[in-house]
Amino acid sequence: MARAYIYGDSLLKATVPDEQFRYHFHLPEVMERYEGRQTEVVNRSKMGATIRKGQTLLEHDLQRGLQADYALIAYGGNDSDFDWDAVQAQPGENHLPRTTLADFKEILVKMLRELKDKGVQPVLMTLPPIDAQRYLDFLCRAGRSRERIMDWLGDTQRIYRHQELYSDTVAHLAYETGTPLIEVRESFLNEKRLPGLIASDGIHLTMEGYTKLFDTLAGWLRGKIMH
Repeated sequence: MARAYIYGDSLLKATVPDEQFRYHFHLPEVMERYEGRQTEVVNRSKMGATIRKGQTLLEHDLQRGLQADYALIAYGGNDSDFDWDAVQAQPGENHLPRTTLADFKEILVKMLRELKDKGVQPVLMTLPPIDAQRYLDFLCRAGRSRERIMDWLGDTQRIYRHQELYSDTVAHLAYETGTPLIEVRESFLNEKRLPGLIASDGIHLTMEGYTKLFDTLAGWLRGKIMH
């Protein structure tokens, strides 16, 4: 049986916010859909993880003799995010994301190389789109100043565009390094019911959205195993 490791953040744990924005993991329910699968899946995703966290986790696993056919590297969402309290406090200043694009790219290239050196096939995926307006509403629900955040942002959709830069970087790196790429974003953008796939916080997915995400991943893997 083939074995695939998943390194990612809360999206890959099928995390859904409830009405009070408490987060619940639904990965077991999602994985039940794939009974009788021909691949053992080891999910190493962590809530809130950036690519730096992923690199530490991967290196730990490699040192312990990671045995896998495939390793999906799925980061970028948390990396592209900002310290919104700092933005609110000083909207006139320049604020860097949690991981700059240059650092994100450098670390990702290193992770791909480390996997290939150990005989594991790395796989990348583009990021599902986010809903900038819902995320801004989510950020401001606890008393943050929308006006001050908007002073810094310029326009709400900058949130969407900035996250898309990280997704595009993943795609470019896949092409540059000859790494398989699963076109998750494309499969979502083709959906006319896209708003119903994105959760109320604007950045996670609904259960229907996770079905879409994991079906896209499973479809790619099934194609590889059957060939």
